[in-house]
Amino acid sequence: MITMTKAFDKTFPRASGGGSGLETTMRAISAAARTNQTACIEWADFARQSYAEGTATFRKLAAARTPLAALEIEIAYLKNSSERLMAQARILGDLYAGLVISKV
Repeated sequence: MITMTKAFDKTFPRASGGGSGLETTMRAISAAARTNQTACIEWADFARQSYAEGTATFRKLAAARTPLAALEIEIAYLKNSSERLMAQARILGDLYAGLVISKV
């Protein structure tokens, strides 16, 4: 393994010295992987919450007695859903902005 490392150092001299090249690339890939993992967890939580809210809203709609009550339930659902989506977009935007800032 040592001879292979020496051969690599000779072939790619910039990649082996002083935290540049390969080491920097590996750190960047690692940071991107952690960010993507966090983003996936955030999306999974968002999907779970969306499903729960949609199910609860459907139950409320099934129990609505008048069209006006059903309309109010739908309006509340749409308002909450859009607010949650905007909050989720902000969270993911901040997450990826942090990744970009850490690379600069």
